[in-house]
Amino acid sequence: MSIDTWKITKTDTDQPSLESANSVFTVANGYLALKGNLLEHRRGRYPTTIVSGVFDEANMIKSIPPSAHERRYLDDSKFDDPKPCGSVANLPNPLFVKVLIDGRELAFSRGTVSDFRQEYDLRTAVYTYAYDLTTADGRTTRIRMQRYADMNHVHCAAMRYEITPVNYSGRIDIRSGIDGTTRSNLQGDKQYAVEHRNGHDDGRCCMTAHSPARDIKTHIATAHRVKGECSRRVLLEDEVVYNEFAFEAKDGDTLTLDKFIVITSTEDERHNTAVDTHEELDRVMTSGWEALIASQKAWWDDTWQKMDVKIEGDDLAQQYMRFCLMSLMNSAPRHTDRLSVPCKLLTGEWYQGTVFYDTDLYIVPFYTFTFPEIARTCVNWRYEGLEPARKIARKYGYEGAKFAWQAGPYGDEELAPWYRFVHTNIHINGDVAYTLMKYVWATGDTKYLKERGVDMLVESARFYASRARMDKAGRYHLDDVSGPDEGHCESTDNYYTNYLARRTLLWAVETLESLDEAERWKVERRLSISSEELARWTEVANGLVFLLNEQTGVYEQYDGFYALKPIPPGFRESQKEWWFTVFPWQAIHQPDVVMAQTMFRQDVPLDIRRANWRFYRDLSMNFSSMSYVINSITAKDMGDMEDAYRQFIITAGEDLDESLTGRGDTADGLHGTATGGAWMAAVFGFGGVDLVGETLFVNPKLPEHWKSLSFRIIIRDMKLEFMITQDNVTIRVEGASDVPLKAIVCGQMHELMSGAVLRVGLCDA
Repeated sequence: MSIDTWKITKTDTDQPSLESANSVFTVANGYLALKGNLLEHRRGRYPTTIVSGVFDEANMIKSIPPSAHERRYLDDSKFDDPKPCGSVANLPNPLFVKVLIDGRELAFSRGTVSDFRQEYDLRTAVYTYAYDLTTADGRTTRIRMQRYADMNHVHCAAMRYEITPVNYSGRIDIRSGIDGTTRSNLQGDKQYAVEHRNGHDDGRCCMTAHSPARDIKTHIATAHRVKGECSRRVLLEDEVVYNEFAFEAKDGDTLTLDKFIVITSTEDERHNTAVDTHEELDRVMTSGWEALIASQKAWWDDTWQKMDVKIEGDDLAQQYMRFCLMSLMNSAPRHTDRLSVPCKLLTGEWYQGTVFYDTDLYIVPFYTFTFPEIARTCVNWRYEGLEPARKIARKYGYEGAKFAWQAGPYGDEELAPWYRFVHTNIHINGDVAYTLMKYVWATGDTKYLKERGVDMLVESARFYASRARMDKAGRYHLDDVSGPDEGHCESTDNYYTNYLARRTLLWAVETLESLDEAERWKVERRLSISSEELARWTEVANGLVFLLNEQTGVYEQYDGFYALKPIPPGFRESQKEWWFTVFPWQAIHQPDVVMAQTMFRQDVPLDIRRANWRFYRDLSMNFSSMSYVINSITAKDMGDMEDAYRQFIITAGEDLDESLTGRGDTADGLHGTATGGAWMAAVFGFGGVDLVGETLFVNPKLPEHWKSLSFRIIIRDMKLEFMITQDNVTIRVEGASDVPLKAIVCGQMHELMSGAVLRVGLCDA
């Protein structure tokens, strides 16, 4: 069966498949998101409307089911005060449509569905579904819906709804407006109060909702254009407002309703993106459906030219990759520099719509090397969260700043205090520092590093230095921490955490020492830094403990890991809960040591990486979606191309084919970590790209059945176009930079200049 690499198509109609498809077919533009629910299907979860950064609360204590298993990641002492947690708000539904045929509601579950098809056009990010519904009286009605989120005007979305009576004539009423009865899909909380609603005979509806916990107002307005003769009226029912369009429809006639949506909020002032709701609605109404679609296509044509990753010889991988790329752009905060990307992108409320370190390490890299202005926004959002991070550090008795584990739009910790992760997952600071440095290396934006980035490095260094414990031998330890392996969340000297802490401490010192005298004086005065403090950071960095077995070359994941019990047979397959504590065993939730060594692969000798890969590979349960990208990149570097490809396909396709992981949780939202990870596995893995400081490393190797891999990246205003085949790599360089870029390509040193074309034969090294 041929695969259209520019389309995602689904035809299953069972409830679990439809719930999963709701996430897959979410339309979003970085500001707003509308999940892919069928308008005629009222079963299952509430329709989901998200505005990035608009939060309220959810009663997350309900998310912890009773269990006989020991759960070390929970702190029972915190259960006595189960306050609601901050959570992205599920807002009123502006896609509300109800169809009545001779007074009887048309519903997906009332009749026989045929020719059902959901489709995402990846070229334009337009979602379409269509089907025929035959009811018990023999009447067949054809439904077709299209919708998209406007990439040119972030407050806007549009929908075209078509209904055709195939074999009958009769009265058809289409009710379309705004539904204010939706609740959180997490715990059923009502996250807003409807303050105002009204409608007009000209086809407009308006609603204002207030988020009481966060004091945010959201304004939603819709307008309609109808093709065909009809009568109109406005109806208000409880917390729903809609226009009713009544048609006397004839057999075979298609009735068309175009719906235009504008959403704004009081948060817009903070993001410098405020518009007048009604003026914006007038603008899109004046433009009309065809002009808006043409504008949408032009935006995506330009964007695909910049970001497409082309895989020749593997249509399935190509389709998966393009879906991931589109999803990453749909969630990019292009309208502000004070937001980042939730780990579920904008496709669901799971994890309360918060930002994890997944965003820094797995999503931001795509932006860093493709759309650096978006990466800067995500990095700057971390800077904007420094003050909440300082408060978190003080709360636990430490200096500097500790970035939130599950961060809300202002950088506050939104994870409930009964999870130990809020204080044991301290590697988040190192993850933020790593992403900052990669951004600076890729863009050359030293101005940002000097003005803002240095603050993040200094405050993180202070935190690590105050958190470290010195023993009698003068060595430093980090106690009570969790690395990426969250199943062992109370460990000492976790390799990943110590490695990231060490690099952060040294980056802080190196950055300060790189400043000229005047710049350094300003920074040291602003942040009250002393020379003694810098000396201590260096001392702690060099004194942190790493548990290396000199004979095997394997680093113990943390002190005591080897003393754990061996993994029992069938352990992974026997788990009734997907997220299951692995504490008693030498089983790890996801790559930990291997992850650090993959991130810093130029620093770690290949034989050491290979020894640790062989030891930990089979101990990883891969419970997390971030596992597969690390596995893929590492397997490629180790020369195991079959496994590298298998792991790549999982990370790229796990939301489109849930059987790849067996998790069955795409209904909660796409796995943003895997989505960004697909680009990383292709570019950093098979493409062999790595950037450290001012040096680009390139060492590609492709799966056997791939004919070629091509992509573009940007490094310090140089546009590099890669074409990789089974035999060689060609790099074409464009850009205005006069400074050559040092590149080690397949072990050979080169200097890349604008206008150059470099072709090098592949090697096995």
